[in-house]
Amino acid sequence: MLKLFSSIERVTIVALLAALAYATYQIVIIENELKEANKKITTKSLEIDNLTMQAEFLTQSVKLTEKQNAKLISERNTLSRLNNAYQLEVSSLTSSLHKTQTEINKLRESSDEAIKTWANDSVPCDAVRLLKYARASECDKDGGTDRVRVPSTAGRISIKL
Repeated sequence: MLKLFSSIERVTIVALLAALAYATYQIVIIENELKEANKKITTKSLEIDNLTMQAEFLTQSVKLTEKQNAKLISERNTLSRLNNAYQLEVSSLTSSLHKTQTEINKLRESSDEAIKTWANDSVPCDAVRLLKYARASECDKDGGTDRVRVPSTAGRISIKL
């Protein structure tokens, strides 16, 4: 029986050694899987940090773009108001021009012969040359050196040579 018992003990010891070897093998596999999982977690954590920084950058970019968009809308509105004012001024000037041209035509067709002759006479060439080649500093001695003062009903003289 002692032999049998020693045989059972041997089998038990061998079985325990095999179980210990299998458990050690499983622990090594689990530790390797744990290391791989930790590496994945670290990699994913870095990816999350990178994506978080990208999200913050994109948020800042969107805010900046919204500010620029608001500024552009404001500038567009300002340009629209300026354009409307310009169109009103052009309309006003066009109306004034037509009114002045009508008055000039009335002068040219006047029943008074002296006024009719004066309105239909052309400007002498010497006067045209003086206006064309006059220097601004010599035009007006009372301090306004930026314009030539010529009285006219149209407010403008159009001279073609």
